[in-house]
Amino acid sequence: MEHTKRLEELNQATLDKLDEYVKSKGAAGDAHNEKISSAKEKWQAAWNEFLETLLVLEKLEI
Repeated sequence: MEHTKRLEELNQATLDKLDEYVKSKGAAGDAHNEKISSAKEKWQAAWNEFLETLLVLEKLEI
């Protein structure tokens, strides 16, 4: 499970760096904020699917 913890740390670091990048670019308009929010939600959904796939592979011992 140590690898799962490390993957979660990487995911959080990615989200943190994205937030830092967005802040460094200044204030975005509402449309941009919606796109950023939507992209973060898609990222998290894909991330969760990735972790589920890893769990299945781990159970199959692949």
